[in-house]
Amino acid sequence: MSAGAAVRRARPWPVVAAGAALGWLRGLLAVGLLAGVYLLAFVLVTVNALFVVLVLWGAFSRPSGYGSWPLVVGGSIAAIFALLYGIATVSRVEQPPPGAVFLPRRHAPELWRLVEELARELETRAPTRIFLTPEVNAAVSEEARLLGFAVGERTLYLGVPLLNQVTPTHLRAVLCHEFGHYAGRHTRFGAVVHRGAASLESALFRLRMTARTRQGVSGYPWFYQLVVGAYAKVFLWVSLAVRRRQELEADARAAEMVGPAEAAEALREVHALGQAWRGFTGMFVQPVQRLGFVPADLFGTFATMVDDPQVRQRLAELRRNPVEANRSWLDSHPPLARRLASIEAQSTGGAHPPDQPPPLVVDPAPVAAVQEKVYGLARTRPTELSPETWAEVAAEAFAIEPAGRLLAAARAVDRSARATLATVLDLLAQGRQDELARRLTEAAEPREQLAEALFALVGQALAGTGQARWVLSWTAGYLLVPGDDTDRGRAELADLEALVTAAAHDAAAVGALRRGLVRRGVAVREPVPLLLRTVSAPAGPTTGVDIAGRLPDFVAEELRRQDSVRRVTLVVLVVLAGLWGITVIGRDDPLDRPPAASNLRTSWPTLPGQQPWPALPGREPGLPSVNDPRWADPAWPHPLSSYFYRPYLDPSNPILDALLLNDAIVVKRGDTLTRIAARRCTTVRHLQKINDMGDRTTIVIGQWLLVPARLGSPGKCD
Repeated sequence: MSAGAAVRRARPWPVVAAGAALGWLRGLLAVGLLAGVYLLAFVLVTVNALFVVLVLWGAFSRPSGYGSWPLVVGGSIAAIFALLYGIATVSRVEQPPPGAVFLPRRHAPELWRLVEELARELETRAPTRIFLTPEVNAAVSEEARLLGFAVGERTLYLGVPLLNQVTPTHLRAVLCHEFGHYAGRHTRFGAVVHRGAASLESALFRLRMTARTRQGVSGYPWFYQLVVGAYAKVFLWVSLAVRRRQELEADARAAEMVGPAEAAEALREVHALGQAWRGFTGMFVQPVQRLGFVPADLFGTFATMVDDPQVRQRLAELRRNPVEANRSWLDSHPPLARRLASIEAQSTGGAHPPDQPPPLVVDPAPVAAVQEKVYGLARTRPTELSPETWAEVAAEAFAIEPAGRLLAAARAVDRSARATLATVLDLLAQGRQDELARRLTEAAEPREQLAEALFALVGQALAGTGQARWVLSWTAGYLLVPGDDTDRGRAELADLEALVTAAAHDAAAVGALRRGLVRRGVAVREPVPLLLRTVSAPAGPTTGVDIAGRLPDFVAEELRRQDSVRRVTLVVLVVLAGLWGITVIGRDDPLDRPPAASNLRTSWPTLPGQQPWPALPGREPGLPSVNDPRWADPAWPHPLSSYFYRPYLDPSNPILDALLLNDAIVVKRGDTLTRIAARRCTTVRHLQKINDMGDRTTIVIGQWLLVPARLGSPGKCD
C-alpha cells in the first residue's frame, strides 16, 4: 500500500444491521409525520366544507336570517385555496437552490474521482450529480421514491468558496461527513421530512399573506394559521431531534475516516469561512450592487479579502473560539460546541492523503456560471468592474453614505434648503450635537456615530480638492489616505481626525476644526460633492438601483395567485347571490314574517307537563266540558272565562298563547292598522306587539295578521 493512501475499514455486520433497522424506523417516523400533514389538511377542509354547507342551507331556506353568508363563503374560499396550495408542495419534486450550476465530469475529473473514492470507502452509493453553489457549505440530497422507502437519484451540492479556500484534508472531512448521511440512510428520512416541513412553511406563508391582503375577513386564515402552526411546531420538534442526531452520526463517520483532529479542524474552518462569506456579501457586495456595480471576479475578490492580514487574524480567532450568533431553534444542526466535543472525544484514526492534489475543477466555466446566476438575481443587470476599481467604488460609496445622512440631518435641524459643511459646523458650534445625533442615528452611542459621519463628510470635502482619497478596508469599511501617500500627509490626517472627534463631543472644539479646514483650502460653505469620482454614477442612500426594495419572486407569485383566487371567489359569490335572489323572490312572503294561522297544525301541541285532553261522550275529542267535575281537580288547568272556552295557557309558551287568544285575518284593500284596531276593539300598539312588527305601521294587501279574537257581538266594543 502506498504512503498516504486511505485505509478502508469494514464495519461489523451487527453495526450495519442495526444501522439499517434504525434507518427503516426513521423512515416510518418520517412517513407518519408526512401523513399527519395530509390528515390535518383533510380535517380542516372537511370541517370547513360542512360549515359552509350548513350556512348555505340556512341562507336558502330562510334568506332574511342569513345575510352574512357571503363573508363565510368568500373567506372560506380564500383560506382553503391558501391551505391546499401550500400543502400541495409536498408532492413537488425538489429543485436545486437558486444559483446552483451542474458540474459535468469533464470540467472537474479529479473532484468526481475523489467523490467516488470516498463513497466506496464509506460503503455507500456515490452521488450521480454535483452542483456548484455560491456559498460556503456542502450538502447532499436524495430523491425519496415511495415515501423514502426506495432510493432515487443522489445529488451533492458544493459551494465554490468552500472549494477555493479549504485544504484538501478539510475538503475530505467535509465530503466524508456528507457521505456519512448516505451511509446512515439519513437522506431518506431527511427528504420526506424536508418536503413536509416545506409544505407547512408554504401553507403558513400563504395563510399570512391571505390575512394581510384582507381576503380572510371572516377569520379563516387566522384560525388555519393557529392550527397549522401548532402542528408545524410538533412536526419540527420531533423531526429536528432526529436530524440533529443524524448530524452527530455523520460527524462520527468523518472523524473515523480522516481522524478526529482533522474533522474538528475542518468544522472550525467551515464555520469561520461561512461567517466571512456572509460578511463579504452582506457588508460589501450587496450595498455596492444597489448602486449598480459588482466585482467582475466575485470569488477571486473574496479570496483577496481572506488573504488580508487583519481578516486572517480574525478568522484565526474564530477558529479558536467559534461563536454561533443568532442561533435559531429551527437549526437542523446541533450546537457547534456539542459537535466539536463529540468529535474530539473519539479515538484517533484515519490516514491523511497528500495535501497537494491536482486542481479539482479544471474548467472555470461552471464557476463563472455560478457568478452569473448570482448577479442575474438583480432586477437590473449590474456593471462588472475589475476588483481594484470595484474596491475604490466601494470605499467611496461607504464614505458618501454617512456623509449624505449627516447633511440630511442638518437640513432637518436647521430647516435649510441647502446644507453644507458650514451648516453642520454652525450647528455643532451652537451645542446642538445631541439634536444632530438623534436625527442621524438611534444607536446606543450617538456621539460616536456623529463623529464618524462628520469625518466622512470632511474626508469627502478633502477628496473633492484632491488632497485625500478613500481606500477600502475589509475590517473598517473605508479609510482616508493622503493624496501624496506620505508620512507627513498621514500625520496631518490623523490630527484632523482628532479635531473631528473633539468637535462632535464639544462645541468649543469646532473653531479649531474650522480653522484646520480653511488652512487646507477647503471651502466649507460650498456644497460637498456626493458623487462617485471613480465611475460616472451617483451614490448615497437615495440613489442607485435598490435590488433589495423589489418584491421577492415568491411574494410576487403569491400575489398573482391571490388575484386568481379573488376572481374565482367573485364568480362563486355572484352565482350564489343570483340563486339566493331567486329564492327570495320566489317565496310567498318576501319579508319572511311568521306563518299565518291557516298554515298551522290542525291539532294543538300538548302543553308542557300536561297529558293530552281525553275524549268525552258527546264532545269533540280533546275538548272537555267547562262543567266537567275534573275542573275542580287542582291538577287540571282552570278556564280563564266562563263564557269562552279555552284551556289554561302556560305563559312559558307565548306562541301557543298568541295563536289561541287571537284570530288570523287577511289584509284587504283599504285596511290600515287603525281601522283594523277599531274593528277588533283594540289598539294599534297591541296589533304591532302580537304581530312582532316593532314600530312599523305598513301592511301589505294579502298579508296575514293576528288580531284579538271576537268575544262579543260584531261591531260592538265593551
